[in-house]
Amino acid sequence: MLGYGFVMGMSLEELVEQNLSTSQEVFSIIFNGEKYWVKKARATKSSLTHKMYYFLLHLELIIPVEKKSPHQALQFEVLKIKKLKKLGIDTPQLILVKDDYFVMKNCGKNINSYIRKRDITKEKMYYYIDKALETLCKIHNAKEYHGGAQARNFTYLDGIVYAIDLEDSFDKSVDLSLLQYRDFLLFLLSLTKTRASFELDYNYIIDKYLLQTKNYAFKQKLQRMASKISLFIFLSELKWFNRFLGRDVKGFFQLFKILKGLDSE
Repeated sequence: MLGYGFVMGMSLEELVEQNLSTSQEVFSIIFNGEKYWVKKARATKSSLTHKMYYFLLHLELIIPVEKKSPHQALQFEVLKIKKLKKLGIDTPQLILVKDDYFVMKNCGKNINSYIRKRDITKEKMYYYIDKALETLCKIHNAKEYHGGAQARNFTYLDGIVYAIDLEDSFDKSVDLSLLQYRDFLLFLLSLTKTRASFELDYNYIIDKYLLQTKNYAFKQKLQRMASKISLFIFLSELKWFNRFLGRDVKGFFQLFKILKGLDSE
């Protein structure tokens, strides 16, 4: 991420405006010795291919997001940040909100940057996973959804995990439980990208989520989905087929291979 410093006599808004031409959608600035993050408005939409896969497979993981203009997406995210904060969920502190960007107080590094370290210990790994999971559970227990609950969309600072990147929304006809299930799937999928020397205990992670949310039906849904795509899991392990798959798709099949073997208790 790019970082920009304060110039004597310049206001925060002037400093941001001066640097909006950067290609970075999110960038940091230093103002009066404090670090802030600037997020520029960006549209939300799902590609035609994404919609086609959802039509064919009808998997909750790939429910298309609602199409919004940059301005609509920014307005939605600002309102959601404020709403979740009122519900007792840690979200970024908004310092300045304009039509095409907003400025947030620094809320740390994303969880992904911690758990993807090759030399991470099990103790540290589960510390960060537990903290992020606790925040996700708070969102779900408040009858809300995140929309992009990968590890990279939670940040950590001074023992607190913040939910960020909340611009995604969905058609009003989509049930909240499906969106929460999608959140949990995205969270689990993001964990397959760790580079640790040990394997994660997905039974532990799933059971911890279930204990905090009481969404007990999710475990059976995970197993049913894994069984539903057994053929694709098998194909993904064939060398000639595997080489045509992107990294995210490989991670998807890796996760469901693990889920298929979960304890059925």
